[in-house]
Amino acid sequence: MSGARARRWGRRLRAAVTERWPAKITALLLALLLWLVVTLQAPAENWVEVKLEVTVDSGYALADTLPRVRALVQGRGRDLVELAGDHPTAHVEAANAGGDLAVIAFAASDVELPAGLDARVRDVRPRVVRLKLRRAP
Repeated sequence: MSGARARRWGRRLRAAVTERWPAKITALLLALLLWLVVTLQAPAENWVEVKLEVTVDSGYALADTLPRVRALVQGRGRDLVELAGDHPTAHVEAANAGGDLAVIAFAASDVELPAGLDARVRDVRPRVVRLKLRRAP
């Protein structure tokens, strides 16, 4: 009798796993969608790339490529996802510090976030950038 009972439970378990696939897949997709919605509403913070827009003194040009600057942004997950496509911007002036070198100090307030985002910049790295300049022809 216990062998028959074990076979019956085995059939029930197999049926629970293998039958009604559309309902099970739908339930799984709805659970993933709900998780995604809740996750994107939760507060989060992430380091994002900052697009530098450098203004150079007349008579000079940048000699090197712009360095990589990142900002720590805090806000809803949804807003941070939007920053992946529309990077924050920092408008800075590269004044000649002598010897064809410009030194730029960054603060969180120098970074502009795209309009419509409910987020704020908490930190910027690196905080000081040195740019090589050359005399423009």
